[in-house]
Amino acid sequence: MASFLKAAQEEGICVEYSESYYRTQPRSKLERVANVIRRSTARVIVAFLATTETRFLLEELAKQPPPPLQWIGSETWIIDPSFLRFNMCAGAVGFGVPRSVIPGLRGFLLDLSPAQALKSPLLTEFWESSFSCSLKGSSEGARECDGSEDIRALQNPYTDTSQLRITNLVYKATYAIAHAIHGVICNDTQCDKSAKFTPWQILDQLKRVNFTTKNRYQVSFDSSGDPVAVYELINWQVKKDGGLDFVTVGHYDASRPRGQEFSMSRAISWVGGQTEVQYNTVNLEKLVELKTVRESGALIVI
Repeated sequence: MASFLKAAQEEGICVEYSESYYRTQPRSKLERVANVIRRSTARVIVAFLATTETRFLLEELAKQPPPPLQWIGSETWIIDPSFLRFNMCAGAVGFGVPRSVIPGLRGFLLDLSPAQALKSPLLTEFWESSFSCSLKGSSEGARECDGSEDIRALQNPYTDTSQLRITNLVYKATYAIAHAIHGVICNDTQCDKSAKFTPWQILDQLKRVNFTTKNRYQVSFDSSGDPVAVYELINWQVKKDGGLDFVTVGHYDASRPRGQEFSMSRAISWVGGQTEVQYNTVNLEKLVELKTVRESGALIVI
């Protein structure tokens, strides 16, 4: 946040307030932050928050919604489908990990039988809660699963593979480790599967991996150990039924030539359905009032 405030000042952006909140703080702190937002004259809010803190804040604001705000979100919550229920965030924008399809994953997930589910406490819980039945008496009081349960008919996060973002990072990381191990135990002609190796050998090989996954994502790391930065610009747009949905409106790819890293693919729908940026105005008298009330430094008024 300090870096953002510094950059905003250099760009001549007026920052009315800056608040921080963490989930372990008293509820009174959350209520105070929500009231600062409600009283503010600023119409754009940048929320660098983790998922849990964002949920607490939006639930508190929903009790007494503030005037329409243009939300700019951080990666952790801007791509979380559970937040689409907060219609007051319509028009929100933020960068997120690209959505992807992992070949074969959906078929693998749907190829789950009651016998396989019973081998894992996690899958047992999933199966029983999804079909409201008990696997071989593992849940008291529930009817016993009879084999008629159809996992392909379920409509839940388990079967929905259309919004794979963080999952794809895990997919790429798994293959990166596999390529690194291959680089340690194999040569041009054969592999020694009984070979012993140290974590440092794997780390050294990780620095050298360069491959493309089956869903066409290139994986490599720079001298600092960072992958190529690739993001989608996500916009929360209103659907015909009044609900919200994620719409990709732009892309950022650090591997592209300088000056061409960012591109727009469609128009952004801002707060209120506007298609043009609404410039924020600040009530100076209100700022002076807030500065007088908040002298603790928790609220930064510029």
